[in-house]
Amino acid sequence: MTANANPAAPKTATPTEAEAALSALFETKRSDAGAPLAKAREDAFTRFAAAGLPHRRVEAYKYTDLRARLRNLPPVPGPADVAAVKAVLDAAPVLVEGASRIVIANGRYVPELSSAPVNVTVTSILDPAADLTGVGSLVAGSDDPLTLANAGLFEGGAVIAVSGEAGGPLELVNVATGDNLVMGRVAMTVVPDGRVSVVERMIGQAGTVENALTEVILGEGAHVDWVRLVDGLSEQAVELSSYHVEVPERARLDHLTVTTGKGLARNQVFGHVVGHDAEANFRAATVAVGKRHADNTLVVRHDAVGSRSSEVFKSAVGEGGTSIVQGRIIVDPDAQKTDSKMMSNALFLDDTGEVVNKPELEIFADDVVCGHGATSGDIDDEPVFYLRARGIPEATARRMLTEAFILEALDRVENETLKEALETRIREALSVIGGKAWT
Repeated sequence: MTANANPAAPKTATPTEAEAALSALFETKRSDAGAPLAKAREDAFTRFAAAGLPHRRVEAYKYTDLRARLRNLPPVPGPADVAAVKAVLDAAPVLVEGASRIVIANGRYVPELSSAPVNVTVTSILDPAADLTGVGSLVAGSDDPLTLANAGLFEGGAVIAVSGEAGGPLELVNVATGDNLVMGRVAMTVVPDGRVSVVERMIGQAGTVENALTEVILGEGAHVDWVRLVDGLSEQAVELSSYHVEVPERARLDHLTVTTGKGLARNQVFGHVVGHDAEANFRAATVAVGKRHADNTLVVRHDAVGSRSSEVFKSAVGEGGTSIVQGRIIVDPDAQKTDSKMMSNALFLDDTGEVVNKPELEIFADDVVCGHGATSGDIDDEPVFYLRARGIPEATARRMLTEAFILEALDRVENETLKEALETRIREALSVIGGKAWT
């Protein structure tokens, strides 16, 4: 059973220009029937095409209407020039010193610019020799439109195998060399008791539209730390990602999404907790200012006895920015002793931001500890007064409190260098805020 919360609605409208372009793109891939994952590709796109791009009548996309927002799509690029990609990477140093980089440019794995630490191997997902065991298993039953679009149209990507404790952190970099539509795919497997830390980021252009798909399968007792940084470059930038993960017995996942910058972002995670004493922790820190529309959608399904999950969302909105948080926890009948808690907190930095909090619980077991909550509001005047009484100017006090509020979402980041880099990105995003937040 998959953790799927985005059933597609039947398609009733005439295809948009964007949908027609995607159908034409798929036709160019039909000829390669013998390629890896060819049958799965055709099945996925057939299901996507039946409903098309999701719209506001699809409940999971009610607040992020992609059919209306993506009326037109930029072209799909060819393979990237290695020298051009290297120049982009040279201008964007790794966030963690000593990290190995896995580079996917214009949706395709670039081995010339990639490296891997001890106990990690990387292969192109299109390599006939690639071990595709398990690839596609987490998304085969999904009805999510973005997942299906990528599974049907991906240009390439990487298969990553972790065979023990990784010899260092990984930085997974998606690069776009132009204003293009980019669809890369990543599949990772981690052996029992293996461990790896991953930082995922997109380095695109002002008009890049990215639709990324990631599958992660953990072995029993494995531990994965995953951080996704979403830093939109312009109001035209679109960053869409679907992350599917399975967490078995004694395994642990710590997942964090940090969203700043401009443009449209939808980060969706589908977590399936399938083993006793398994643990999955999800965090999101969002700064949505100006023309930033940030949608964090999470679905977690528990179907094992004695498993745990926690979900914490922190959002700050201002200057017309929008933050959407949709969290859904499903506890199946056999998942007794489940412990799962979700909280979404949003802070208004002025009177122009918009926040949607939509937490949901579906509990079919009777011996569980589960809860959810959501809050939104302005900065509390009492701590501001407390800080002012100690000589701190009001604007500085408000900024300190806002930063502390958002940075709580980084509580599970163990690498101090990475944590400092993320804190810097968040502070830079908040620095553009005016209005009553800092005055």
